[in-house]
Amino acid sequence: MNISDLAPMRCDRIVVLAAGRASRMKRSADGAQGSALWIDDAQNRPKPMIRVGPNGEPMIQFIMDQALRAGFTEATLVIGSSDEVTEPFLDQWNTTPAGPKMRIRCVVQASPLGTGDAVRSALQNDPVPAGMAWVLCNGDNLPTRSALARLRSAPQGQALLAYDRKALGLPAAKTMAFAILEGDGQSIRRIVEKPSEQEVAHAAAGGPVRVSMNLFRLNAERLMPFLKALEPHTERGELELPTALQAMMDAGHGITQLDAAEEVLDLTQLQDVDSVQNGLHLMEPFQLEVCASSPEDVRVAAENGAQRVELCAHWECGGLTSPESDIRMAGAYGLPIHALIRCRAGHFVYSTAEKAWMTNQIQGALRAGASRLVVGGLLADGQLDVELLRNWAVEFGSHRLVVHRALDACSNEEEAMERLAEIGIGRILTSGGEGTAWMGRERIQRWQKAGFDVTVGSGVRPEQRDAWMALGIQNFHASCREATHHPTRLFDGTTHPVHPERVRDWFGPHVA
Repeated sequence: MNISDLAPMRCDRIVVLAAGRASRMKRSADGAQGSALWIDDAQNRPKPMIRVGPNGEPMIQFIMDQALRAGFTEATLVIGSSDEVTEPFLDQWNTTPAGPKMRIRCVVQASPLGTGDAVRSALQNDPVPAGMAWVLCNGDNLPTRSALARLRSAPQGQALLAYDRKALGLPAAKTMAFAILEGDGQSIRRIVEKPSEQEVAHAAAGGPVRVSMNLFRLNAERLMPFLKALEPHTERGELELPTALQAMMDAGHGITQLDAAEEVLDLTQLQDVDSVQNGLHLMEPFQLEVCASSPEDVRVAAENGAQRVELCAHWECGGLTSPESDIRMAGAYGLPIHALIRCRAGHFVYSTAEKAWMTNQIQGALRAGASRLVVGGLLADGQLDVELLRNWAVEFGSHRLVVHRALDACSNEEEAMERLAEIGIGRILTSGGEGTAWMGRERIQRWQKAGFDVTVGSGVRPEQRDAWMALGIQNFHASCREATHHPTRLFDGTTHPVHPERVRDWFGPHVA
């Protein structure tokens, strides 16, 4: 293994292969029984655009929703040359009155020349910055949010999810054809495409059969030379990604094996629509963001069900920017990190020097692996510091910014929300301008309906969860802490770590 493969790589981008010819889907639709909509979609739409959701949502929407929740801020989708529905749909999904959800680009694969050609087209037409990783996903597979988040943030270098075939929740007849992974439990040596019965039996004799669902974390600089060297397959005539990956591994560029034992939804044939619909419980009904102040807090939050964290230092004074080392270590636990950017305690009116300081902190947080930045600032008269936020939105992307509770301290929240929409910042963490979020719920609900992605914070408790969800709120911010006393001479030894039970409380049954 090349030692440079172990260097930490920031990962913002998901690449979704959505240009398949869907020949099996079309064949399965001929003479099929079932919904006329599904049959028409199967015959006339790309597989990722088949409307499998209860409200007519296409498969690609669920994939993008999972990617968003997993902490991705960029997406490249490879579509076919005759596809007239995917890009308009993505534009509609991504555009909100308060700004874009992600940075999205569609790349057209001119001819259906295989997965290797599709990935090469993506990397050539929408390049991933040097030194950064990206995650590959099929447009007809829906993984869990946690699987995508783990692949995005946990490994240092290249990796793939090695699924236990029996845990996928798919029919055995289908999984028998999946590519088998051979490795030592730490890294992959070989990808066996279209395995024979003998190869499957041999793999099963050694324990769980690990298969690929084409969920890779890769580095373009490592992979591109092998994509460029691909020759058409002797039988299928296609440029196949597994061939390039195998050549890359044989050349000494390793791929870490991340074992997984969970469901993945697969939409190969029209008959799969029912199972996909029955499996949409993978889409979690709410997201809990835990306020963590150390990598250990992040570990506790991750192991007890939290879906993301806001990471800060010095929680006791309201939180300050964490060191880059803390952000980097926290990322190993597989949760998206929203890094608080606050250079000092006290008020939110910042000097020119402090603004430059925080700009450097943003750069460091992103470099260390933060997914998004939690920011804010006020002017001396109490108005939102629109110029500061606009400058950060231009430099770092409005879709990466979350405005924190400086919003609640400003003199005119409604005017502030109008300015945020103009800038294109759509994510806010707020109590609705009141002492507790529940007191500000009417204003919060109005902002949510106006298109803002609202996370409620301040006095938000598990027993309120269902009542909030009835109002349309799905994102909750909580400290989940308990005081721990450590008697010590001269100093107050009391700490307030994130507590496992306080996190788990959010995932039990609650009555509104």
